[in-house]
Amino acid sequence: MLNYIKVHKSETFFVFLITIFALVLRLVALHNFGDLWVDELFSFYFANKKSLLEILASLFCEDFHVPLYFVLLHYWIKIFGQSDFTLRVLGCILTTCSIPVCFYVVKNLFGNKTCAYLSALFLAIQAFNIHYSTEVRFYGMSITLILLSSYFFAKLVQNILHIRYAIGYLLSSILLLYTYNFSFMFVFCQFIIGLVYILLKKKESLFKFIKIYLIIAFLYIPVLIYILHNIFMYKNAILSFYRDVIGFEISLIFTYFLTCFSNIFDQFITNDIMLSRYMLKNIFNLYLVAFAVIPISIGFVGLINVVVKKIKDTNFILFSVPSIILILIQLVLVLSHQLALTFRYTVATTTVLLIISVCGVCLLKNKFLRVFLISLWLFVNCTYYFVAPHSALNRQLVYTKLFLKEYNNTDIKSSDYVMISRFGKVLTKYVNKGIRIDFDTYDAFLLGIRPYDIEFIFGKNFADKLNRKNAKTYLYEYLITDYPSAVLVNNLHNKCFSQMKKGQKFILITDETSYMETLPEIQAMFKNIDSYRRSAIYYPLAARIVEDIIFAAGQDLKLINVKRTDIFFSIFVFEK
Repeated sequence: MLNYIKVHKSETFFVFLITIFALVLRLVALHNFGDLWVDELFSFYFANKKSLLEILASLFCEDFHVPLYFVLLHYWIKIFGQSDFTLRVLGCILTTCSIPVCFYVVKNLFGNKTCAYLSALFLAIQAFNIHYSTEVRFYGMSITLILLSSYFFAKLVQNILHIRYAIGYLLSSILLLYTYNFSFMFVFCQFIIGLVYILLKKKESLFKFIKIYLIIAFLYIPVLIYILHNIFMYKNAILSFYRDVIGFEISLIFTYFLTCFSNIFDQFITNDIMLSRYMLKNIFNLYLVAFAVIPISIGFVGLINVVVKKIKDTNFILFSVPSIILILIQLVLVLSHQLALTFRYTVATTTVLLIISVCGVCLLKNKFLRVFLISLWLFVNCTYYFVAPHSALNRQLVYTKLFLKEYNNTDIKSSDYVMISRFGKVLTKYVNKGIRIDFDTYDAFLLGIRPYDIEFIFGKNFADKLNRKNAKTYLYEYLITDYPSAVLVNNLHNKCFSQMKKGQKFILITDETSYMETLPEIQAMFKNIDSYRRSAIYYPLAARIVEDIIFAAGQDLKLINVKRTDIFFSIFVFEK
């Protein structure tokens, strides 16, 4: 290592410079990021368990994600503490490593230093990479591992007897499989491409190739059991993440390429299918031409050129084709309603497509055109950070900060009852006063791990009938009418309100405020049965349940205060 640095001083210096530049951008983004949003609070919730076994048990019972990142975060918390900033630093370090890794992967696979420098530079300024460098999730760490796995895979398949490549691929792939759920599909795509290559070129190495994947399969068994359990658990949920929370439109494919090649960032904030439709409708305004059409067009020029130039290059095929097959598989799953197309699920393909597109532009024969397109692409994507009101560098997301100010100013005694209608268990990082009423619509409807909450709302007979296939039919009348659930009202009265003494408070904390305000319009729209069948119902359903809780509390208690903290949160304070 030291000898390599001595021999390649200028190369090492420039890679170091690009990495420091990338780190500075990520530290700016980290400083401006805002507070933790829901998914990040889930990361903290699992990582903050008392022991490794408790983390694994909790993930097994309550979540879908594999454990490595949460285990690392657990020990990071023990050493450095649990402030929001500290929690983000771990991901920042792990993801910034993708920049030098990108350089050496491209240099060694494509044999072109210019391509390597520019690939690292584009990855350094990519909004997707910056965002997941600063989020308390495992996606940024996955980018680094995907690049390592792709490199060692390409080298291993061509040098099956080389022990260094075998060990490198085993380690990077196992770490990836234990970090990111969809990585099993990625490794499977690698296996298929590698198998085809071995059968065509190196039949004598087939057994050694299969043996490596048998080792991976054996080491993957604990995670496979875990994933199968979670798939079964999720299939038993009342509502579907795809159908009832996030829909799909073909226009999202445009937003996917926007994510790969441009730094327009809105899709990370909203995950909103309406964004894609709006952008396509207004695609020829100056703003979108500059920051969407130009970078996407250059990206496609690079893609086409690299395919033409490298179609027979084994390194290119082994590096890029698994990711391309993966995105096609994901698209099929989305179209068959088995998967929601949220852009964090595309970490493998987003990164690889950017790299090979940059290489494609670098390989253009016309020097003037090559320099012009690279310069324009860099200029447009960098300029975006200075003109956009929100970008990966200044996201400033506020999920709980405004709410916490009002919450801390609310006089909550240890004898008061507190109900958080959604995400209650993860908000315990901030909300820890009073007697908690254990109730959560998210776990009840989407994860399927709290059937007793469904009974608490609708009663046992109704709950026993509900499943994912009939939920929309059975919940229709409840959603379109204003009659509260008698079961929910009675349960709250018998189990909570009637037990309270004079002066005790009931505090309801909800992040359904915006949906509660639009609920009458949604109910009117839902009266058209066809519109109802096409629509996602989870958020209106959660808002409807909160309205029933407020109604029930009003029957027994006196409403003494309502605090609207932001577009998400409201705090309702009732007193006996």
